[in-house]
Amino acid sequence: MRRGSTQLTSKAIAGGLALFLALGLGLFFLIRPSSSFQNLERLDIESYSETAKPFTGGTYFVEGIMDNILVSSSSKGRLVSVTVSSPKGLILIPILIPQNMGSFNLQKGQALKIKVKAVDNGLLKAEKIEKTP
Repeated sequence: MRRGSTQLTSKAIAGGLALFLALGLGLFFLIRPSSSFQNLERLDIESYSETAKPFTGGTYFVEGIMDNILVSSSSKGRLVSVTVSSPKGLILIPILIPQNMGSFNLQKGQALKIKVKAVDNGLLKAEKIEKTP
């Protein structure tokens, strides 16, 4: 009498691994934290530096290097300059860090991701800041 084979075939092993991998990837994309910047339009730095007013009312993503604190006010916050790369070179832009974000420690040379809203004639006001490694 012949006994039934209990060995797994290579097709069964490959199918099991593919199923395991698909489940793992599905869980990864469901559980991972989403960045609050991923759905934002990147600010067109060159156009903004030429004329800021048309940007008023929009929310944008800016990535740059902290340059300097230009003005600090206990009631309004801090106006800082951020160096941003563009195809034409580095451009300095001013960003207002509101007083309610006052506890956020900024240091010259820090790489930052910033969610900004263009207010009052295109002035960029930070809504969220993340330091990047």
